[in-house]
Amino acid sequence: MSKSNEIIRIASQKGYTINKAGEIINPKGQTVKGSTRRFKNCVYKTFGISHKGSSRPILVHRFVAYKKFGEVAFEAECIRHLNQNSLDNRPDNIYMGTYKEIYESTRNDIDL
Repeated sequence: MSKSNEIIRIASQKGYTINKAGEIINPKGQTVKGSTRRFKNCVYKTFGISHKGSSRPILVHRFVAYKKFGEVAFEAECIRHLNQNSLDNRPDNIYMGTYKEIYESTRNDIDL
């Protein structure tokens, strides 16, 4: 298992969860502010948890997918934002998919 997937599982075990708006909620019930980071050509929301004396960033959309789909989310080729807005992490906007699906949906938007 990748380190990223392991830390997602740990965050869930520690009591982090999500709300309907796609915001991260800490074990005390407070919304986690997090930050944004650029990965490849997109900007994604991240948050961090401390574990064994260090902090690792977690991509919010991947955490949402884990909370929505469970362990199978770790096996997905990619996690998709259905509306193609990489900052919209509402659970109903997050789905497991393929890079081909992302390419085709982006291409269809350009062709319109």
